[in-house]
Amino acid sequence: MLDLRRVMLLCDLADLGTVTAVAKRRNITSSAVSQQLRVLESEVGVILFRRDGRTLGLTPAGDVLVEHVRRVVSALDEAMSAVAATRDRVAGSVSIASFNMGIPMLAAPVVSRLVRDEADLQLAIQQATAERALRMLRRGELDVAITCRYHFGEQPSLSGLTEERLLDEPLVLLAPSEHHTRVRTSGLVALADIPFVTGAPDSGLGGALQRAADAAGFIPKVKHRVDGARNICELAATEVALAIAPRMAVPVHLEGLIVEDIDFGVREISAVVREGRQRDPNIRLVLRELHKVVEETWPESGRTPLSVAVRRPAAYEAGGAPGWGSVAAAASIPRSRFHPAALNEARSRAGVDMQDKFL
Repeated sequence: MLDLRRVMLLCDLADLGTVTAVAKRRNITSSAVSQQLRVLESEVGVILFRRDGRTLGLTPAGDVLVEHVRRVVSALDEAMSAVAATRDRVAGSVSIASFNMGIPMLAAPVVSRLVRDEADLQLAIQQATAERALRMLRRGELDVAITCRYHFGEQPSLSGLTEERLLDEPLVLLAPSEHHTRVRTSGLVALADIPFVTGAPDSGLGGALQRAADAAGFIPKVKHRVDGARNICELAATEVALAIAPRMAVPVHLEGLIVEDIDFGVREISAVVREGRQRDPNIRLVLRELHKVVEETWPESGRTPLSVAVRRPAAYEAGGAPGWGSVAAAASIPRSRFHPAALNEARSRAGVDMQDKFL
């Protein structure tokens, strides 16, 4: 009988195309991946993959095997869900991994609700990047991943996984209040002489700043690069500096720095599970509670971006990059529950003091 873990490497190869990418997904060495694929090829007695330039492509036999393996994995998850559904109550454990801000924003409120309402259900929370969380899901080390992805970022492979979008969180500009009218009138380029605080060049926030500056036609003066959106917000507030940050990362005492009326895009927040597992009663309950937290905390969110009276430039509506240099002709989008007063009320309802949480 074929080793399921070994044939899953072939499925990864079908998705990713290189041994290096497979090794990164599985957190093992490239040589180990190559060895296991050679063993698999020997076991089935046919050629399963071939080199195609810089990538490895599957042969017709490899495609057939991958198709059947994916059915087997899905059937196993369906079987686990079906067995779990025979229980007469919610009980057992669910492991959840989340990106940093997702813990106080979503995971902690869910834990608070279920500890109160479902005494027989044990929840285990850990912090993890989206890449690591998806890898753990595929290895069966995790039940639910709460992930975020910036709107301009590369979509990760979700082969074998199911994603449920929770909300789109807007990115906002933090600037000293005396510059707000200036940037709303003339666009981001009006502040080209002021330094920025942001993340690493390859980070989501670092990329957001670079895209906005490119669209406005200037090179940003980056004075500080730090990890964590909350750190970026706090550092920007200590001196005359600018920052682009996710709206929920802005603590209450810094909300006066938010420049309204300009759209910098969103980061998409989702819950991800393995295919078939969303029908497990425990996992289904957690997914339902995540949606409830979003609906009750941000009632206007739906599947549209949560916003702060944003105006979108025409270039954005046409499908191009946001035209930060001109906002005069932009169409207005109604204010959402990200208004400071409503946001504070939402935080209180969620039972989490986000001001004291790290990002």
